[in-house]
Amino acid sequence: MSKKIIVIGAGGAGLTAAIAARMAGAEVTVISKTAMGTGTCTAYAGGIFTLGYGNVTPERHSSKTMKTGRNVNDIRLVQTFSEKALQSMKTLQSWGITLKLDDSGHASVRASASNPFMAGYGMVQELYRTGRDKGVSFLDETVVTKLKIKQGKVSGVECINWKTGRTFGLGASGVILATGGAGQIYNRTDNPSRITGDGYSLALRAGATLRDMEFVQFYPLGWNEESFTNWMIDLQIIDKVPLTDERDNEFLLEAIRSWGLKDGLEANYYARDRASIFMAKHLKKGGKALLHLEKFPPEKWGRPPLAEMRPFYPANVDPWEYGPVNVSPIEHYMTGGLEIDTSCCTDIEGLFACGEVTGGVDGASRIGGNALTNIVAFGLIAGETVISKTGETSPDFEPSRTDEMISNMKKGRISPTEIKKNIKKAVQKGLGPVRTALSIRETLDSLQELKQQSSELSFENSLELLAALEVRGMLDSAEAVSRAALAREESRGVHFREDFPVERKEWEKNLRLKMVDHEIRVIDR
Repeated sequence: MSKKIIVIGAGGAGLTAAIAARMAGAEVTVISKTAMGTGTCTAYAGGIFTLGYGNVTPERHSSKTMKTGRNVNDIRLVQTFSEKALQSMKTLQSWGITLKLDDSGHASVRASASNPFMAGYGMVQELYRTGRDKGVSFLDETVVTKLKIKQGKVSGVECINWKTGRTFGLGASGVILATGGAGQIYNRTDNPSRITGDGYSLALRAGATLRDMEFVQFYPLGWNEESFTNWMIDLQIIDKVPLTDERDNEFLLEAIRSWGLKDGLEANYYARDRASIFMAKHLKKGGKALLHLEKFPPEKWGRPPLAEMRPFYPANVDPWEYGPVNVSPIEHYMTGGLEIDTSCCTDIEGLFACGEVTGGVDGASRIGGNALTNIVAFGLIAGETVISKTGETSPDFEPSRTDEMISNMKKGRISPTEIKKNIKKAVQKGLGPVRTALSIRETLDSLQELKQQSSELSFENSLELLAALEVRGMLDSAEAVSRAALAREESRGVHFREDFPVERKEWEKNLRLKMVDHEIRVIDR
């Protein structure tokens, strides 16, 4: 009897892991909250991988990754990541994935993209087709509500199809978490709407350990106009058009050069943290950040990168006549997550993880392009490892906990949409690029009130049911970020405390979190 592996998440990490496990002989089921591949960060990614190749050696890539992560990365994970990156790219190519390697230390899947806003979508669709052709099963529009633990091991998952309301329990030999991050705990994020921290919550409630959750990466530039959609703007735009303050100074470019970097392009790879914090501090003092895209003449708006920017402007408005655009940092990536070893094992037997849901590779800040390399390198490792490190498959079962949860919601009275809105408001206010003990404690107080309200959630239709199912992940993720941010009394990488503005050698360590008596706690410092 073949082993049955369940993969939770259908982005690049989950699909890569699923294919690898299937090719190793397992029966594999991928569970996705959305239609397959449409709601993932991989689909919306820039499509660029950073790795040791050509002019960049794996050793240099590893060194740069550690330096950017301010030396709180897991060196074992980083070395594994850098050593296996190139072979991982070649494996994808052997599967038929459209991927081009570049001697400058990068690879790209942009050639398969259907549009510039979803540069990773082509890769996701190619991975999906590869998995389907190899016999991977897919469950769409399904939420995993609980990891079933039996005698200290993962034995399956409880699920609900949020469209039909049908609940069920699936037995498994092993489970791979590949659910992505938790960007939707913020008001200002470029993450898709379904990225709500489900994996962090499932893992915590099963007894697993998280690390480095205080480190949330903000992208330095995002549209900040009322009529514009939340989205990032490539930092290298400031090499082509002025980004000015209220005195018409190109303040960010001047700062980047003072840090010893050449331009916005270089800062995009190695100084997203410093640029985001610099921007946030400037704006908090009442300053302006104005991107002068109107300086481009009309004839240039039909070509990249301006062609990709034009749709963000209001209909029937000419960008070259709109005037300067307000910009500010926007949440982009969670650098912390589940603690794993180099085999993608967590501290719960039978539970594996890969991709953004994990911590350790990036440390306190991430190099641009490392995210896609991460999902492929560790996705392959997770899929290959799960076969050898799991036992027999447990049988399917009745999902008693999920049935009870849904029954209670039918008696509730509070809208999940309202609670989600208030979570995002509280987190945006207190856990942005610039933090203080006061702002973090106020966030925790707000989350505690919202947690109490969440016991009375209700729903009237399938979309409200989905929203209600996401509330717990958002609350747990926001609390984990808050607890870790309050405990780290220094500034490092993407984590900046105004009350502790200096990086301190004694804090060159990791903060781990577990759920103890229904509360998330920092278990070591």
